[in-house]
Amino acid sequence: MFWIDDEEHLVAQMEPYEHMEVDTEEGHSFYYILKGNRYEVEVTEDTEVHVMGTDTVKVVCSTSTGDMHISVKPHWSPFGAARFLQLIEMDITMDLNRVVKGFLTQFGISSDFDLRTEYRESTIRDDEDFGIEFHPGFMSFAGSGENSRTAEVFVVMPDTPLEQLAYFGDENPWETPFGFVEPESLETVGTWYEYGDMPPWGKGPDPQKIYESDGYEYLKEEFPEMSYIDKCNIVAWINEDEPGEVAPDGEDEVDEPGEKSEDGDDDEEEEEEL
Repeated sequence: MFWIDDEEHLVAQMEPYEHMEVDTEEGHSFYYILKGNRYEVEVTEDTEVHVMGTDTVKVVCSTSTGDMHISVKPHWSPFGAARFLQLIEMDITMDLNRVVKGFLTQFGISSDFDLRTEYRESTIRDDEDFGIEFHPGFMSFAGSGENSRTAEVFVVMPDTPLEQLAYFGDENPWETPFGFVEPESLETVGTWYEYGDMPPWGKGPDPQKIYESDGYEYLKEEFPEMSYIDKCNIVAWINEDEPGEVAPDGEDEVDEPGEKSEDGDDDEEEEEEL
């Protein structure tokens, strides 16, 4: 990242999906290089967040019952989106351990014991609520309180009733959508094997047991029909103000997706860089 003054000054080099804080002032300009593209930003407030990257990140996950196409929206939930992209780049299998029709499917506990142990304690701060309402297929991190999100993600099920949709993010303010499953993949979401909710609300897998060293053996023995996410890949980075452009992760051009009304005009005042 470089400040733009009479000459350019290197401020920092960041790993993908990291965040950092920098002292600056209104009117100051900087630019950064990401995936070979140059992005220029002018600071318009004394305290502001700049989400560094594209408007939409396209992801495809292969699951036990078919592919799931996802649009990640970093401006909706910057810290949540960054954590999700960080997790899927680790190339790990994840169990779909909490499948409840009319509610949600939860996943994110890695098949790798060391990774699931590490990320069980690796929390991210809560994102600001930008007023993005939940709809079937929307994705968010689960949590247990303020700044408690780690690696467990949920997808809102296709048949979720309106009263339940209104509940997401209302009672638990850390639940902020970071993206959504594309409509054509909702059928895949609806075919994941359902063992029901976790204890004490149901007889599904116990997350505490999954986190143990033999957690995946526990799943195979007691829940043999469980569905899994086998692998996820980032397939495109899209700038919506430049239709059809894809950052150089891929070689083929991808058409700009139809803009969702929930994305609105969310040019939010923010306070960190991602």
